[in-house]
Amino acid sequence: MRISIRHETRYDYAEPAAGVVMRLCLAPASSNAQVVERWAVSVNGEPVERWISNGHGDAEAVWRAPGRIESVVILAEGTVRTSDTAGVLKPSGGELRPRLFLRPTPLTAADEAIAAFAERARSPDGPLASLHALCQLVHEDIAWRADSTTVDTVAAEAFAQRAGVCQDQSHIFIAAARSLGIPARYVVGYLRDPERPDGEHDPHAWAEAFVEGLGWIGFDPALGHCPVEGHVRLCCGLDAADAAPIRGVMLPVAETKLSHDVLIASLPPDDAAQAQTQQ
Repeated sequence: MRISIRHETRYDYAEPAAGVVMRLCLAPASSNAQVVERWAVSVNGEPVERWISNGHGDAEAVWRAPGRIESVVILAEGTVRTSDTAGVLKPSGGELRPRLFLRPTPLTAADEAIAAFAERARSPDGPLASLHALCQLVHEDIAWRADSTTVDTVAAEAFAQRAGVCQDQSHIFIAAARSLGIPARYVVGYLRDPERPDGEHDPHAWAEAFVEGLGWIGFDPALGHCPVEGHVRLCCGLDAADAAPIRGVMLPVAETKLSHDVLIASLPPDDAAQAQTQQ
């Protein structure tokens, strides 16, 4: 599948800010599951061109405001060609050791209830079978419910109310997988949903777990299965806060209005030659 993405994020400050610094993880990487045909990121109309690889193996850039500003507009857009790899992500090198993703965080700590829930998924057939069972359990037991949680809701809270959004379902999956001794990490990206109009999409989240002999494998508890052709992977981390595509600080601190607009559309395959010409 060829997917066109346009993701605009806007920060409007009640008072002009003199010190704004943004850390950006908005550049998807090519892998066995996706090929980035073209991609560009700009802030207030200026292209972001200097990217480095962070500890998770994702591209990262830092942007600093040139002076006092009243707003910041971050635009990431491009075209990605995706493939269905049954969730298997081939290693890209330069990544952290998988066992580091056994470390709990405040957002992904497993309480007794989540640990008991994870045991329901434990399979005698090994970790891979356990992970597939766990993905299905989270999908069936934790209802997707808009506005039922906030960005600060921890896995145990969402599990207790048996509802949340894709962030919460992914946090619960990660907490449960780690309680089984399986390294797991949070993934941010995009999902082309054919049932939604192009202009009514949001960033999406899922999880990846490490299985010896296979490597990192994606699981999308919101859908109840592994990532498919509609998924575009952006970046990963220990949890949603660690994997945030945009993080920033501003001085002096002032009231900030945040808004974003995401446009995701599928493109016909025969546009490939034209896309190469435009690069």
